[in-house]
Amino acid sequence: MSAKEVLERTGDMPPLLRALLVARFGASPLAYHNLSHIRHMLDGFAAVFADDLSARDARIARHAIWLHDLFYDPAAADNERRSADIGLALLQWPEDEMRDLETCVMATKGHATDHPLARIVVDLDLSILASERDAYRDYALAIREEYSMHPEEAYRAGRIRVLDHLCDAPLLRLLSASRGLAGDALETAARANMRWEQERLRGGGPIEAALRAN
Repeated sequence: MSAKEVLERTGDMPPLLRALLVARFGASPLAYHNLSHIRHMLDGFAAVFADDLSARDARIARHAIWLHDLFYDPAAADNERRSADIGLALLQWPEDEMRDLETCVMATKGHATDHPLARIVVDLDLSILASERDAYRDYALAIREEYSMHPEEAYRAGRIRVLDHLCDAPLLRLLSASRGLAGDALETAARANMRWEQERLRGGGPIEAALRAN
């Protein structure tokens, strides 16, 4: 599917919001938080969750997927807040739907939520963690590229902390269940990938070379 075809999936959105999404994702300089990430989430949602949700909840989830990285500056700490605020300003939905949309977008910041719809969005956002090793390696390299403003040692320490946080959290359980897998199947795969990355980061030497090494 071409970038144009993916962006056409915003057709039911208000014109200004659609224009912002096309501008943001049509030619993103980001190595990971780009249109490919959004497409991966949308495809996963359509394949795994969409048929089991009401039209209301499916619409909220799809909009949250598009919105959660609408504003993304690797140097900023409030990307999700800014992204949610744009959606809340441009959409004219019932109050309860706006509240659920905000919850879904904001949940992608810390990835901890008990909200059932937000949990779906978070699982889709993190599904790359359980990918095959080569795809995970590409993801880890892309994240390093996005945060290249940080020196090696600062990035190494910060990234290990992020991975520790994710390893300690319940991960991808709705996604596993909806795919008919054992409850912790994807969680186990994700933790194995993250532990692998941590080992590479702790090994010393240039980070890119460590991640690329077989």
